[in-house]
Amino acid sequence: MDVLVTGASGFIGVRLVRRLLERGHEVRCLVRRQDAASRLTAMGVRRCAVADITDRDGVMRAVKHITDDIGTYALFHLAALNPLIRDRRLQYAVNIDGVRNVMDAVVCAKGRVSRVVYAQGTGVFGDVHGSVVDEGSPYRPGTWFARLRSDAENLLWEASRRNGFALSVAILGDVYGNGGWFTSILVDGLRRGRLGFMIPGSGDYYRCFVHVDDAVDALALMVEVDYPGDERFIVCDDQPCMFRDFVYYTADMLGVSRPYRVPLWLARLILGSDIIDTLTASVRASNTKVKSMLGLGLRYPDYRMGVRAVMDEVKSVRRG
Repeated sequence: MDVLVTGASGFIGVRLVRRLLERGHEVRCLVRRQDAASRLTAMGVRRCAVADITDRDGVMRAVKHITDDIGTYALFHLAALNPLIRDRRLQYAVNIDGVRNVMDAVVCAKGRVSRVVYAQGTGVFGDVHGSVVDEGSPYRPGTWFARLRSDAENLLWEASRRNGFALSVAILGDVYGNGGWFTSILVDGLRRGRLGFMIPGSGDYYRCFVHVDDAVDALALMVEVDYPGDERFIVCDDQPCMFRDFVYYTADMLGVSRPYRVPLWLARLILGSDIIDTLTASVRASNTKVKSMLGLGLRYPDYRMGVRAVMDEVKSVRRG
């Protein structure tokens, strides 16, 4: 099928594009930089346009250009900022205004969107103190960033009702792999020594992790499997774990010292309250629905298998 991906040059986006191409889809992309567009085109992307989603006119022109020769297509909206970006004005511009701009652009363009897939995070459930949540659990975002992402999702629900397309929300666990925060923050930090990365607070809070390969498999299935109407899908490992255990296992696999812990007040001062409060919210999630309805078979059902695979990949790249 024809597919349009925003945020296609990001950690998850580029892997999703590769997976969609492997499965025979015609992929079109919207990215912010020309160098990213060139790399994606070299991968086999049919059309790639450059525009910042905060630039309404630019997005309108870009989407019109890359969809002017197709009929029905699916849209993956992955373009977003994470809570490490502490500029709230920029966060709002990307995560709220950007959603509006993209939706207006696809509605006004010639092609017709049949389904939109939006990537969300488990932070929207808030801190449930280790309780298990599923797709029917209420959103209780406890941080400004999580509320912003919840508001963005609400904008998409309104747009789907107004314009007649189906909406699928992928509520992703903490996505890790060879790249992104896992290598740039955790792995590189652990290699610098015990002060290079420190665990906020006790580390005794549950987190739901998911390997990036499993995340993109689930996203692809959301446009490939025939299911009616709108749906939410939680995408995470079979076995949520304490954040401390995840970090310690990664350190052990690297053969480095386990890191120190840092008081929450100091962690908030250094990184900001949004990222720390989002990270330390204790939540376990059920992935039953995505496995039963979409038939997702996890390549890495627990973090130990996934981290080992990432370490093997990292070591292979370094040797090469």
